[in-house]
Amino acid sequence: MIADLLAPYLHIPVGEFERLISLSPEEIYQDPTYQHLVAQLDQKVLSDTLPQARDVYEVGLPAIKDKFGWSGTVMSGYTLCNWVIGFLRYPEKMKDMLPRHERVASLQVADALPELASLLDALPEGREEWQRALIVFSLPLLAKS
Repeated sequence: MIADLLAPYLHIPVGEFERLISLSPEEIYQDPTYQHLVAQLDQKVLSDTLPQARDVYEVGLPAIKDKFGWSGTVMSGYTLCNWVIGFLRYPEKMKDMLPRHERVASLQVADALPELASLLDALPEGREEWQRALIVFSLPLLAKS
């Protein structure tokens, strides 16, 4: 189950993760637990390790894109990391992400997210922060219908 895999990255109980993804995306953005998860992220660590995170994704992302049929998309290490950083820096704009990802089914996000998070195991520094940021960023995508 996706909650069993991803809740530990966020240091929250599985039940709380399940509660969050049972909400609508709009409700997630307004949820105090979600807002706390966003606020807890260390922006300095994410900024300082941004080039390394991009490099890790540039190497590992092509195989994931092939596996999930995302090869024709603009998703790259550069764009993925920029989306995560940008939306976490400006949480009031986070809901603007949803229309840009309408074609990606929530089940597909659920299947890909553990692999996207595990790619970050290759980061020498900032691994945990990037994994948490990626998953926090993706929670509304997991919930969308």
